[in-house]
Order: sequence, then C-alpha cells, then structure tokens
Amino acid sequence: MNPFVKLWREDNGLSLIELIAVLTILSMVMGTIYGVITYGFTAYNKVTVENSLRDEADTVMSAIMTEMYTVGPTTIESIPNENGIQLTRKEITGNTITANSQIYLEAPDAEGLETKTQVVMGDYTKNPPERNIVEIKSDLNGSRIQLECNGIVSCNSGLIVVDLHLQQTDNKGVVHILNLKSRFGF
Repeated sequence: MNPFVKLWREDNGLSLIELIAVLTILSMVMGTIYGVITYGFTAYNKVTVENSLRDEADTVMSAIMTEMYTVGPTTIESIPNENGIQLTRKEITGNTITANSQIYLEAPDAEGLETKTQVVMGDYTKNPPERNIVEIKSDLNGSRIQLECNGIVSCNSGLIVVDLHLQQTDNKGVVHILNLKSRFGF
C-alpha cells in the first residue's frame, strides 16, 4: 500500500508542526483574499462616486446650455453681488424685453434649511418669480459662473466661464472632488 494512504488510515491525527504549517498557509491565503476584496470594494466605491460627479457636472452644464438656448439672449450681464449671469432677449425692431432669465449659484442659507450651494435659474420678472433648482446630490461650494466681455454693464458677445467644484462624500466619509472649467462664447 502507498505510504501516504497508510499515513491517513492511521488514527494518529496531525502533529503540531503540520497544524501550524496548515494554519500559516491558510492565514496567508485568507489575508490575500481579504486584501483583494477590500481593494475591490474601495475601487468600486471610488469609481461610483466619480461617475456620479461626472454625471452631475453634465447635468448642470446641460441645464445651463438649455436655458441659454431657450431664452436666446441678445444681451448678457453679470448679476450684481451674485455669482451668476442674467440673460435678456429684446425684440430686434424695438427695445421691448421679450424674455428674461437668471442663472446663478445660490449659497447655503443662514437658517440652515439648505446646506449646500446649488444652481438656480429662471425668470425673476414673473410674479411669483420662477425658480428652477438643478437637482443634484453634490455640493457646488467654490463654484462660479462669470461673464467675460468688454462691455461695462451688458454684452452682446463675450465668454461665459463656468467653474464647477463638485464635492460628494461617499459611504466611508471620504470627500471626492471634481473640478470642471468650461468656457463658451455667445
């Protein structure tokens, strides 16, 4: 009979050295498996949050572009004491205003009802004023929407600079930040 089979047929059990060797190998294998699984979950979490940030940046930029194309402004001006722009469309033949809209970043309120910076747009001349808030999970603290042109008050052409700083906290409490700077002409 094979010596290996004879060894297992005996009821002597394992020696202490064999037991320690098996436990050592098992602990190394289990430690490696744990490390791989932990790394996989961490990488998955990071990729999920970063994809969410990119999707929300796309949502904000799409909302801004849609508002601009909807209004079709003839002049754009910076909002005084605000972080945003005002779009105005006037008739070509006269000076009658046919559409107004504002796109601005609203900071958290002092009462604590809103805890994050958000993008607000809409026609402020209507009664009651039209306010459309772009619904996203990220905080836009530090973001800005500015107008670059040669005009002092309003411009017929120039650049709109959108500098977004999106922040989102994952399940482990780690803050992920995505910075996006976009410049487009009108």
